[in-house]
Amino acid sequence: MATKYIVNNLSGQTINDQQLLPYKVYTALLTQSGGDDIQQLIGTNLTIGVTYRIIYDGPIVGDFINVGSPNNNDDTMFVATGTIPTSWGDCKLEYNTGAPVVTVLENTIGNIWFTYDGVGFYLSNSNGLFTQGKTALFIGSSFDGDTVGTNFAFFRQIDGEQLGIATKDNTLADGDGFLYNTPIEIRVYN
Repeated sequence: MATKYIVNNLSGQTINDQQLLPYKVYTALLTQSGGDDIQQLIGTNLTIGVTYRIIYDGPIVGDFINVGSPNNNDDTMFVATGTIPTSWGDCKLEYNTGAPVVTVLENTIGNIWFTYDGVGFYLSNSNGLFTQGKTALFIGSSFDGDTVGTNFAFFRQIDGEQLGIATKDNTLADGDGFLYNTPIEIRVYN
């Protein structure tokens, strides 16, 4: 008779000295201001928390892994975790000033980045990491010092690659600039 192993993923349980958790988590604070405005960066410092896209302009590959990129492939998007890439090569980075800027508090899910999708609408993106039916979304309220309780943010799953964030004012009109250190948590359960 074969031996059965029961795995409950209880907190503290380990297999092969690896602690098992019931879910992977991405916890962050989002701040957003301004509208849709695509900019390019070449050979200068990055801003931590901004989402960048790698764009090749020639044959020499840059190296952005030390600043948060999961790879150095053309068209890869990532949230910067550092300011000075190992090398620029023949690359430039593109970013949208309207996309939320992120302060990542914890990330055990993988490469997640943020994009601007229209006035009051933003996307949290991944390469298929948001398993449908196993992803839970949490968003809190923010306080910018002046407008306590007058702005709202909503979070919803679109598919395995995108989560939508919508912001509205107290009249339920869409609007930019309503995310100010707004806490989010994404959980992907095993």
